[in-house]
Amino acid sequence: MRVPFRRSANNRFWLTLMALTLGLAWPWSGETPRAFAAPLLNLPGIAKPVTSSAPVTPDVPEEKVATDSPRAAVTDFTRLTRAGNFVKASRYLDLSSVDPTDGPTLAQHLNEVLARHLWLDLDKISPTSLGKTDDGLPSAREELGQVPGVNGAPEPVVLVRHADREGARWVFSSTTVQHIEGWYDHLESRWLLEHLPKSLLRFGPRELRWWQWLALGPLLLVSWLCGLAITRVSRTVIRRVTREHATETARRLRGPAILGWTVIVAYLLLPWLGLYEPASAFVQRFLSAGLLLALFWALWKAVELSQHAVSTAVWATNSLTARSLLMLAARVGKLVVAAFAFVAVLAELGYPVTSIITGLGIGGIALALAAQKTVENLFGAFSLAIDRPFREGDVIQVDSVSGTVEAIGLRSTRIRTLDRTLISIPNGKLAEMRIETVSVRDQLRLSAVLALAHAPSERLREIVSGIESLLRLQDLVDASSVSVRFVALTDAGMNLEVGAMLRTRDFSTFLDVRQAVFFELVAIVERAGGAFAHPTRTLEFDSERLRALRTYTPT
Repeated sequence: MRVPFRRSANNRFWLTLMALTLGLAWPWSGETPRAFAAPLLNLPGIAKPVTSSAPVTPDVPEEKVATDSPRAAVTDFTRLTRAGNFVKASRYLDLSSVDPTDGPTLAQHLNEVLARHLWLDLDKISPTSLGKTDDGLPSAREELGQVPGVNGAPEPVVLVRHADREGARWVFSSTTVQHIEGWYDHLESRWLLEHLPKSLLRFGPRELRWWQWLALGPLLLVSWLCGLAITRVSRTVIRRVTREHATETARRLRGPAILGWTVIVAYLLLPWLGLYEPASAFVQRFLSAGLLLALFWALWKAVELSQHAVSTAVWATNSLTARSLLMLAARVGKLVVAAFAFVAVLAELGYPVTSIITGLGIGGIALALAAQKTVENLFGAFSLAIDRPFREGDVIQVDSVSGTVEAIGLRSTRIRTLDRTLISIPNGKLAEMRIETVSVRDQLRLSAVLALAHAPSERLREIVSGIESLLRLQDLVDASSVSVRFVALTDAGMNLEVGAMLRTRDFSTFLDVRQAVFFELVAIVERAGGAFAHPTRTLEFDSERLRALRTYTPT
């Protein structure tokens, strides 16, 4: 017998929550999370959003920017290209190695390349006339970053200081200008940039072009259709291979499954839009909020299914009190899921969650303070689940702790150390710590420093050559990573630094190969007639003073 569920109220609740999410994430809303707006707010002439409810803060003095600084050049170049004035923007290109009449086209193409592959943060560009002096580059040269070259290798984007009749200014170097067309030809969206109307190529809210805003609708529609199809196929498979109970569970989870698959397909289709960095961050955050909604919706349904499963038991059927307690527990569970869903979605969208929790009143504040660590650890678990820096079974290193991840819980993550002890780290702290995942290494590094006794240069060259030949003949050694260098000459001896990468992920194999290599290193040194250095100290004695001390008789 199939027990009917009330579906209309649940659907209305989740539709309301989804509509609220859309309203909060809508690009024309007054609240603009700083993470999305930071690159845009740095551009001159673009108004910063102001909210009436935001507290008024005193004006902070702005950093002085020289008119002939790299930051001023990049700012003016960005402003001119956004305004479509590519003729004036070409003043910031060194056209000495190309046809000067191609300047406006090159300025337009460079703007598209930088927007796609190198979204510039103006706060990190030098505001002084001579540029950065501590980056190891000449004072008249500034490297903004790197973009993918024609062959896929990164190539630098460089500014140089240029002086002419109009004065001194920073311009993109001639080498950078020569590479612009090659970079532009390899843009994924080049065909659209050349064939779409200019009105659709203009930037709209959230750093999305208008054609990208128009394409988001069909993309979400296609994602929803794919999610619907995948869900139906999954239900059909479950219906054929499982019993009625599992089929009913799959039917009740149909809504969360469709939403989850829609978000996943949208993630997969998102690269086709060729979004710039701030636009991609905004859309991905919006999709992450949708994924959180699907997760909490599934939890809501799980509470309903658990209530239904437990309520059909004999002890619950024969007891009115048990049924009432189950209903109360289900309602409390739904309330907790809804509250966490609301707060998690707001946090994912970049809105301050603290003020919302504070607004719940004194009781809410007391509850929030009492459960602060629990909530922090719970959100930390969600963050780790979404970001997936490691998985169960991975070997990781967190600060001074190194070991294998045994379990990732809602409150903490347990790590089995090399000494077979078990360490539990709260997820809230773990989400903020530096995590190094050792298991994902595709190669292991072999390194050693050989301290040799002083010897003639011919013998040292023979040893270096023998070690290089030894490493290159090893099957697991990456020949391109072999490095044998004479790095130090000390009073105790001569130091050789040996390094190479082994194409293996198995640590025991690495230890065996390293041991064999070290044996051969010792043999090479011995065959060449060399020896390893040992710390020595020479003491010199004055024989006259020693004789005087022996004959001295105190009075």
